[in-house]
Amino acid sequence: MEGTILYIMDPLCGWCYGFGDVMAQLEEKYKDRYHFRVITGGMITGARVAPVSEMANYILGAYKRVEDYAGVKFGEPYLELLRKGTEISYSEPPCRAIVTFREQHPEKALSFTHQLQQKIFAEGKSWNDEQTYKELAEEFGLPGEKFVSDMNTDERKYDTQQDFQWAQAAGISGFPCTVVERGGKYYMLAQGYQPLQALEEVLQNVNKSLKE
Repeated sequence: MEGTILYIMDPLCGWCYGFGDVMAQLEEKYKDRYHFRVITGGMITGARVAPVSEMANYILGAYKRVEDYAGVKFGEPYLELLRKGTEISYSEPPCRAIVTFREQHPEKALSFTHQLQQKIFAEGKSWNDEQTYKELAEEFGLPGEKFVSDMNTDERKYDTQQDFQWAQAAGISGFPCTVVERGGKYYMLAQGYQPLQALEEVLQNVNKSLKE
């Protein structure tokens, strides 16, 4: 393998939802040359945790831009969840689900991440309800109750915080963010949403510079 492509994202980030197909295509094209690793960013934690009603009007006014630019659709159940406004915006539980799955099945972590965002943004499932993660784990052939139990261990909570700290230490405050690691050095591929072609061009330039 030539290196690792790091996808730093947050499951409550609408632009990350839009970026899911791009990352799936990138992985499909380059999985024989690069490892792929999902790192969760903890976008809404600490003082930012609040009822979704506080951001609902902003999201309801902005989601069409993501749809138009990225070609995804936000489901009516999710939009209704926003309008209702009682759900708590808190990134840690869905981040912890991704970290738990990643530690068990790293080769499928991107797919799991994409499917989790489908459940949130298309199906309007609660990211605070353990049933969401139980169902998703079972869709990947895992025993749901055991997966949720693993999610709730101190070890997985610690691992999730380590992700947050890594992203913070790297100076990454916006999502999605894509980085390639080669020989212990990190090179930015994209900050924010970018189409596949743009990512590939930067990746090729990085590879060319390392050969010179």
